[in-house]
Amino acid sequence: MTEVARTQGNSSEIERGGVAEVAALGTVLKGLFNRLDIPQAQYAHRVHLDKSAVSRYLAGRRLAPQDFIDRLVREVEEHVGAPLQPEAKEALRSQRLEALRVCNPEEFRLESLRDELARSRRDTERAHRNVEALHALLEKKESEVRHVAEDLTRLRLDWGAERTALARLRQDLQDAERLREEAERQSRELRDQVLRLEEELSRRRPEIVPLETLKDQLLSMWDEEDLPQAARELTEAAWSRPLEEAAELLRWLTERGAAPETFAADVARLRPLDDVLAFAPEVVRLGRTRTRESWTAAVAARITERNAALVLQGLRDVEIRSDSEADRVLSVAVARVRSDAAAVALVTAALGGTAAPVRLARVAETLANGSRLDRFGLRALVGLAKAGRHDMAALVLAAAVGSGPDLRLGRAIRELDDAGIDTLFDVVTWLDDTGVMTTFTMRLARADETALLGRLLTVMVGHGRLELLDLESSEVLASAVRDWRRSGHQ
Repeated sequence: MTEVARTQGNSSEIERGGVAEVAALGTVLKGLFNRLDIPQAQYAHRVHLDKSAVSRYLAGRRLAPQDFIDRLVREVEEHVGAPLQPEAKEALRSQRLEALRVCNPEEFRLESLRDELARSRRDTERAHRNVEALHALLEKKESEVRHVAEDLTRLRLDWGAERTALARLRQDLQDAERLREEAERQSRELRDQVLRLEEELSRRRPEIVPLETLKDQLLSMWDEEDLPQAARELTEAAWSRPLEEAAELLRWLTERGAAPETFAADVARLRPLDDVLAFAPEVVRLGRTRTRESWTAAVAARITERNAALVLQGLRDVEIRSDSEADRVLSVAVARVRSDAAAVALVTAALGGTAAPVRLARVAETLANGSRLDRFGLRALVGLAKAGRHDMAALVLAAAVGSGPDLRLGRAIRELDDAGIDTLFDVVTWLDDTGVMTTFTMRLARADETALLGRLLTVMVGHGRLELLDLESSEVLASAVRDWRRSGHQ
């Protein structure tokens, strides 16, 4: 290999095993991996990597990232039940840095600067600790000197010695503070170098073939039935191509019927979240398709309490004031969580960025469908209300009112504690939709839940809302209210 090729270290040369340092690193990694005694495909699934990437790292055809090496070392240590020797770990890291120096000098420089920055920070921390220790010792000595000075006649010689020690300590403190300032200055300089180099590298884009060339290559791969390589190319395009090219590639795959759902899911899984949200209109234009379903599932799998509000705001269609796509994705995310409390936390976090009511009807239906322990989603409803999201609690109630037998609804209410029932009845009483309020009350009457019905009617009377019930819509409800009134409750 020429010196130019060794310096550039592009991916195609590494793939062919053209870099001896990378190949040597792969041999060491393969030896480590063999100690796990598992197939490469199983390990790739465990660490959430493509099995072809793991194969390339272990075969020395591609330079393994440091985090892959660190994870492999931890896996081997856990498997054998003993840590690797520090010298072996350092040798492994040095071997990777040597390979990085050959393949990508700029990245090698950045890694080296980061190591130097870390060492500088450790020196700074040691200087800080030294200063603090000297401060403490100085304060102690000053206290001792003050006590000694109180009896100068009796302890004159000792006092003189302590003053000498105090002077030395002050000089040591000055030296330590000077070293700390020097370490902090060096740390700032190294950090600035790292930031500048990172910014420079971030502006550089890897050399990629034009999109039309990629399409031709994909056609050739499909014709030759080289499907695994085509899949790898599409996966790489999903995260590396500019967003507008990814959108054009999705349309092209859709026109050819060439598994666009996999490509859309890769975009959702692999790209930064901002890119994923910006890509949403391209998927929505496809209508109700498998591609949209795959994309929705992949986005939903990335939603956490930390980013839920960002996803909601990013998927809302401001122009037509529609929450439908955000509703679709969040409902899938809510269905994935394992507890009602987690579902409430996720929905509350998503709504945290907006005070205005949001129409998340699908999310409400998902919660209202409930679980084995939360039929009708009443616990989720109560949790949302307690979190201050009465608008969402009302949506869940509206969805729950229309599902399940009356007797089951009554049992589900009685499974709540007293505070939960109070919160539920408060939501029912203050509903803007009096039709839902009437239907809920009527279902309690039909279920012959006399005690619960009386408790709800008492709350309505207390807030002056009882007259809003449409008693003409149900003779059962009208009769139950009359009986309740005759019993002296009103």
